[in-house]
Amino acid sequence: MNAVFERVKVTMRSFFGMVSKDTVAFKMFRKLLRPTVWLTAERGFSELFFLLLFAIQAPILGPTAFGLIAAVMVFVGFWENVLGNAINDALVSIRDIEPLHFSTATTAGILLCSAIGAGAIIFSVPLSTAFGDTQFAPVMCTMAIIPLIQAFSTAPTAAASREMLFQSIALRTLVSIVAGGAVGLGLALYGAGVWALVWQAVIQRLVAVVVIWFAVPLRLQFRFSRRHFSEIAKFVLPITVARGMGWVSSALPRLILGFFLGPAELGLYSLATRLTFILEQISIVPKTLVSRVALRRFASDKEGLRLAVREVFTRISVLTLPICVGGAALVPTLFHAWLDRRWYGAVIPAQLLLLTLIPNITFYVTSAVLLAINRQNWEAGVATVQSVGLLVAVAAGAPFGLVAASAATAVALLLMMPIPILAMHRNCNLSLRDIILPQVPAFGAASAMGIIVSFLRGSLDAAISSATLLPILIATGAFLYPIFLSLMMPRRTADMLRYLGVRAKAAMAQFMSGPVN
Repeated sequence: MNAVFERVKVTMRSFFGMVSKDTVAFKMFRKLLRPTVWLTAERGFSELFFLLLFAIQAPILGPTAFGLIAAVMVFVGFWENVLGNAINDALVSIRDIEPLHFSTATTAGILLCSAIGAGAIIFSVPLSTAFGDTQFAPVMCTMAIIPLIQAFSTAPTAAASREMLFQSIALRTLVSIVAGGAVGLGLALYGAGVWALVWQAVIQRLVAVVVIWFAVPLRLQFRFSRRHFSEIAKFVLPITVARGMGWVSSALPRLILGFFLGPAELGLYSLATRLTFILEQISIVPKTLVSRVALRRFASDKEGLRLAVREVFTRISVLTLPICVGGAALVPTLFHAWLDRRWYGAVIPAQLLLLTLIPNITFYVTSAVLLAINRQNWEAGVATVQSVGLLVAVAAGAPFGLVAASAATAVALLLMMPIPILAMHRNCNLSLRDIILPQVPAFGAASAMGIIVSFLRGSLDAAISSATLLPILIATGAFLYPIFLSLMMPRRTADMLRYLGVRAKAAMAQFMSGPVN
């Protein structure tokens, strides 16, 4: 027993980096701590946590409460999704950063967010009247504090991103969502209604600010420098346009649908977009965030950039395409096993929006590449065209219902695909082959898997309960996709399996070679 204990103790010490840096275990741990892994773990845990939380709250609160919060977040989320991200990207983009850059960004952000919060409170009553819900105004007044809270986290988050300390960002996210989720769940079970979602959002942001300042070695200072503000603004302005267009494409459709169809239908749309957002955050965003920083070293190496971008497309498509295609095939069974009839109207919209992840791979990678080589104006232009196109599509489809608006969104993204391809060609000399071909093998494998899973669902749906059928379909897709992928790209799959095998043997050898007393 002592021998086993000593062996486990040595292995744990090695895992946490308390042994020599030339050991296999330490090297494997360093691989585990790669930024992409941290970001993927952060996004994956947070989105899955929210999904589980939603699974409990949805039957209690219903679509109307979620639709109301979605409408309010259109306004108070402007800082979080536009200005805050723009300042963060600007602080990452500045080559020679100084402490005054961080303190100036914090000070300016606090002043700006105070104005945004005041504006939200002033316009809450007329917006409540336009939206047709009396709870809109008090909810918006309460959540108006969120931008101010978020302003305190911009500087430390940017500092962590610059140093690729994504474990600090992950720590902030994990702790804050658990804290906010506990409050939201408790209030929902208590019968607080929509206020459970309100305080869940506020507490989550507040805890996130506290955690990130403790996790990053940066001093909180309130100082302002005109020169440093100008340097930040040089990057912020074009990025704000890009982020603002992204906000327009995601936020304004909610308002349009809310005004046309009401809070309940908006709640269904929010569920459909939330599922898409979850998969997007797990499969696309982590890799593009890391690539946005890592690709900077290829700014003057066009051939190196071309090869690196092809690799980014390959890795993202291998993970994303089976998730979105398989997810679209599973949605009907998932909803019947999980939710009541009030939510069934979101089935087809969710399927359509999940498939929009296919063209969004190209849009996301294009954004990362253009920012990496400091082509912020081009990135803003692509984002503007995309956002305007999506807004027009939703506005055209909304009068005809939720399904029509979702279908118009999917079609619009496909029609706009030439825009990011042209931007990559003009700025990076990337051909259509460099952008599309890396995605073809995963697309073929995912499509074949999705067709079989859909056929199986249709065949067994009447004979088996949805709760039983769902794991069968998931297991079938998980089994088939690697097989089809190995047929589409055999050499790459073999290299990956060989690498995993070598790592597994090394880990086992390290464990077995531990000293035994």
